Parts: sequence; C-alpha cells; structure tokens
Amino acid sequence: MKIGEIQQLLKKFGLTEYESKAYASLLLLGPSRAGALSSESKVPQSKIYNVLEDLMAKQLVEVFEGRPKEYRAVEPKSGLKNLADDMDQRVKFLRTKINDVNSFLKPQQEKEILEGVWTQKGERWIEFFNRLADMFDKSQRYVFAITRDFTYTSRLREAVKRCKHRGVKLYIMGMGSINDANYYKAKWYNAHGIPLKIFETKIHPRILVIDGKEVSIRLDNSYEPSKKRFHFHSIWSADPSLVQVIDSYMKNLWSIAQPVDFKKIPAPVAVPPQSI
Repeated sequence: MKIGEIQQLLKKFGLTEYESKAYASLLLLGPSRAGALSSESKVPQSKIYNVLEDLMAKQLVEVFEGRPKEYRAVEPKSGLKNLADDMDQRVKFLRTKINDVNSFLKPQQEKEILEGVWTQKGERWIEFFNRLADMFDKSQRYVFAITRDFTYTSRLREAVKRCKHRGVKLYIMGMGSINDANYYKAKWYNAHGIPLKIFETKIHPRILVIDGKEVSIRLDNSYEPSKKRFHFHSIWSADPSLVQVIDSYMKNLWSIAQPVDFKKIPAPVAVPPQSI
C-alpha cells in the first residue's frame, strides 16, 4: 500500500488527517524530534506539538523527556488494536441506546412517514439492501419480493432468517432462470425453506412488500460497465392506496410465476459465493 492509502486507513480508526500523517511518518522515520517529523509529515510546525499530544493521549506515541524531546510511534499491532477495542466498546454502548432514541422519536417519525412517497437517488446498493433488511425485520405476516438474481448481503440474510423464526411467510421471485451465476444464491433461500418462483422478464423493478403495509421499489436507470454499478432511484411508501396496488400486483405475479424445483436443476461446478 502507498503512504496515502495508509493515512486514509488510519482515519478509519478515528485519527484526524494531521494525526494520520504524523503517526504514519513517525513509524517510517523511527524515533524523531518534532521538527523533523513536521518536515517529513507535512504537518505544520505550529500544529505538530498539539498533534503529538493527541497521539499520546490515544496511546499511539511515546515521548522521551530529553532536551529536545524525542517521539516514538507505538507499534500498530498494539496501538491500533487498543483503538479498535475502544471503538468496539463505544459501538456496544451505542447499540444499548438505540431503543431509547427510537422510543423517543418513533411516534412523530411514523406520523410523518405515512404521508406521501419517499424517493432516494443513489449509487450505493448497500443502502438499498439495508432498507430491505429493516423492512424484513418489521414484517409480521408476509413478505413478497422480486429480485434480479437472488442477491443478499449478510445483514439481509440474517433478517430473512429472523422472519422465518417469527413464522413470517416469505415469497421470493427471480427475474430469470436459475443459472451458474445465481444457483447458490437461490439455493440458500431454498435451503432455509423459502419458496422460490421465476417470472421471466428482462426489465422489472425490484420490489418488496411487507404485510400489505409498506413497499420499496428500486428503479435502475443505467449501468456503467467500467465501474460495475447501477445508478438507481429507490421509492419507499406506506401510503395505503399505493401499497394496496403493489400488494395486489405482487400476489398476482406470484400466482403466474413458475416454481423453482432444484431437484431438476444440476448444481454448477463452482465454489458457492460468500455473502457480502
């Protein structure tokens, strides 16, 4: 990795830009004086002492109290592990507070969210899948979904399994036949007792409906081969009139779609894909 990539990675551990530059440079230089580190890291001389103090507070830098002082970087295997452990503890604490925030804000949120249709323009498919996982977790009676190739993320997979545990009825439809590319993804649903059907079509929005109460629709606009991604709009609504139309449409679609029988489909000679 290049030094710039290392600095960007260090920011993910909670370091500021100057802290990332100083820590990375100190690791490369070895024990150094502040002036030399400022020159090497491009951290301004007026900022370097405060930056070093902050790094010492994070237990990433040690100081030799001589005249002048010398600073030494703590080995990343130890220093960054301590930071990661601290982050884990903060995340665990924040998870315990989710219900508190939700209980306080939910009544007003639901009142506002039931009105109208909400849209989002995006390029990050993970945000769309997270929305689906949230909807699966809220379902109580049934879920109808149409997907292009039965793709799931690890978060969506766990939400689907929780649905099965609650006794929610799941109906999943694919837009094309089972092939080498989607066999193992579709097989995962089948292995968990979820009925699958195929509705052959080249173009169709991805749709999820839960309990006849909420609907999510993803409309792909274009595909960029060089970036291997879609530009898309996603639509979400709990508007009763819209949800009723889509709910009826999905039930009719399910009635005419063709069941998937894995006993008649040979497994491809390939390694099963991992969830993402």
